[in-house]
Amino acid sequence: MIPLLRRVEELIGKAEMAFCMLCMIAIVVSTSLSVIFRYLLESPLIWANDAGTLALVWVTFVGAAVLLKEGGHVAITGLVNRLPRRGLLVAGLFSSLVIGVSMITVGWFAVRAAQVQWGQEIVALRLSRAFYSIPIVVAALSSALTVVLEVLSRASGIAASGPEKES
Repeated sequence: MIPLLRRVEELIGKAEMAFCMLCMIAIVVSTSLSVIFRYLLESPLIWANDAGTLALVWVTFVGAAVLLKEGGHVAITGLVNRLPRRGLLVAGLFSSLVIGVSMITVGWFAVRAAQVQWGQEIVALRLSRAFYSIPIVVAALSSALTVVLEVLSRASGIAASGPEKES
């Protein structure tokens, strides 16, 4: 079951990365068009700023989920790397559990925020303001899958390492 979940996680990660690239393109295009139309053509685009902001919100949260999958977030490993193998696995398990609980909590509150925002509109884009909260929910769900896989891997590593022997 874990190999299947890993494959699903890998595919989700690739889709998230492609989506983040599209968001970055949208940010560059909307910002460039905004500058061109405002300063060269003296006819500002009403939607460009909101489109760029929305793309930035999406790339921020979906990108955070991608970084979690790749182990790219900042880590201070000076103390943890001095632990024996089993201690390293336990510390990693604890870290994954904290991240998992945090993601569930943040995701829950983002769902609540999206419910409140659903009836409000981003006027220039004619979209619900909930689209500012939905990427947080998406990132929380994606991160939760990553954390579940990490917890399962680390828990099986702790079980497989057995009791430590004194040297």
